[in-house]
Amino acid sequence: MIYSEWYFGNDNLPLLATAIHNGHQIPSELKELCAINEKDRLREEDPYTSELATLFPNYIVNHTSRFAVDLNRPPEKAVYLTSEDCWGLNPWLKPLPKEYLNKLYEDYNTWYALLRYQIERMLKIHPFLIILDLHSYNYLRNGPETEPEQNTPDIIIGRSNLKSEYYPLIDDLRDLLLGKIIQGNELNCQLDVKFTGGNLSQWLNSHFSDYLICLAIEFKKIFMDEWTGELYYETFNQLKDVFKEAIASWLQNAFSIQLG
Repeated sequence: MIYSEWYFGNDNLPLLATAIHNGHQIPSELKELCAINEKDRLREEDPYTSELATLFPNYIVNHTSRFAVDLNRPPEKAVYLTSEDCWGLNPWLKPLPKEYLNKLYEDYNTWYALLRYQIERMLKIHPFLIILDLHSYNYLRNGPETEPEQNTPDIIIGRSNLKSEYYPLIDDLRDLLLGKIIQGNELNCQLDVKFTGGNLSQWLNSHFSDYLICLAIEFKKIFMDEWTGELYYETFNQLKDVFKEAIASWLQNAFSIQLG
């Protein structure tokens, strides 16, 4: 079963934040079959994105690991079956029993059905919605002491699966983040670099193209040690403040929406 926290604290706000790769839990029946150790799993998950999502009154935070079900992949790829599916890591000690696999696919479909229900519920209140699909990404893949990968902005906003008419709005958000100071360094925010949006944003932007914008937003793991999982509290707190302030200004300037 996919364990997600669905919280709607302000129905007057047409904004929903999601952290679907935040989770680290593996169902007990799968844990004994999992071939990936906990440390390696954590490195490929998006820890602490829950704290970014809960900056906003309406949010969905997933607590089940993407190594059980990946909600940002299409249904046929939602369960990692081979090393090619998950960064060269062998996911299972032996092939998953068919009943387990079918249950995971069923859970995936149930989760998306619930998402559709919540989006349609919000659209009965608001003519247009903003969805923030929040993720984080590694940039020291070759080891903690190696040189960072090239072309790794601090924040990436994926907009490629949006209608082009929305592009100027996304440019405005990028400009609000670009150059902000985090721990004495200017924040680098770019569009459609490396990550342009996975299945969640694609699904929302295709099914509700006239009624919402879903942005896939990737945070470079400058706020943590991607190899140990250690959080850099001061950096993370500054990043949260900058991000929340930018979103509040963007909503007010572009949509006349008060974050509140």
